[in-house]
Amino acid sequence: MKSRCLATAAAVAIGLFPCLSLEAEDPRILVPSEALPVEVLIGPDSPSFDSQPAPGPLNTPFAVEFDSHNRMWIVEFDGGRVLRCAPDNPTEPKVIAGPESAIDANALGYVDGPAKQARFNKLHNLAIDAHDVLYLSDHSNHSVRRLQQNASGEWFVDTFAGTGKEGPSKERVVRHEATFHEPICVTLTPDRRRLLVADIGNQVVRSIDLETGIVDVLVGRDAKLKDPRAVDLDPQGRLLVLERNGNRLRRMDEDHSATVLAGNGKKGGVDGEGLNSSFNGPKHMDVASDGRVFIADDVNHLVRVYDPQNGTVGTLNLGEYQLRRPHGVCIHDDQLYIADSFHHRILRVPLPTR
Repeated sequence: MKSRCLATAAAVAIGLFPCLSLEAEDPRILVPSEALPVEVLIGPDSPSFDSQPAPGPLNTPFAVEFDSHNRMWIVEFDGGRVLRCAPDNPTEPKVIAGPESAIDANALGYVDGPAKQARFNKLHNLAIDAHDVLYLSDHSNHSVRRLQQNASGEWFVDTFAGTGKEGPSKERVVRHEATFHEPICVTLTPDRRRLLVADIGNQVVRSIDLETGIVDVLVGRDAKLKDPRAVDLDPQGRLLVLERNGNRLRRMDEDHSATVLAGNGKKGGVDGEGLNSSFNGPKHMDVASDGRVFIADDVNHLVRVYDPQNGTVGTLNLGEYQLRRPHGVCIHDDQLYIADSFHHRILRVPLPTR
């Protein structure tokens, strides 16, 4: 179940933090100006590293989500595992699907069946429905996998949509016959009736009706998306698309037009007014209840924040903590969880308020 922050108001304005001091050559607007307290939940606790650490409890975690029992779930890109932490204790992950070891030589593959015997190939993220069924974007298997419990309480994996082979984005096709080309992000709509899929290789966003199993192209044919990496909905129910190589955050409007909210389309790390700001390979986003969009800006090794109230982009201030290619962000109970992917760890910070 997708969690949403209940914080009263949001924030990133220039001039809102008078104690902010930037070097002349530093274009970043830190959000907030004072560093947020960082908790390392899982993985190495050093704020910064001289070199990339080896996998520990986790191996390149790419995404975090929470279920209806407040259990934190994690998917791994290289480790090929789906892990879960106990409610209110997101520090000790337990393997639910995939190999037990974080560095299993046979971690990746394409196998359905009992969860521990299942194999995935480069998981990117997950969505959890109201019944705690997990939908997993299995990138290199060109499919959406499903992880759920049977009547006996045993976890098992099946292929929810896709064939395991890449293919075009056909219209009005049943989920078992649909083909994808590197699906990279899955998101449930607020009514839990549809699963949205960023079909990055086909340059479109797909929609799967969970009741009928029909797969459609939602946007992309006319909007000409450039590497739709992540999708989400704003508080008004409008579709947001984050473009990896387009380096932009766009909103799809009711007339099927696309509005650029942030990013000038060029690689960079400049904060400020939305259309003058820049990203470098943004990978994932989550939207707070007040409309702020938190973005894992992968190649910049930062978490960025777009504030629709004033149309600006800022950089989350983590103080001395450095990220290495973050791929996932998740808002849950007024906290922001960060998949610090290539440091093999999960971080948590309080969600900043306006």
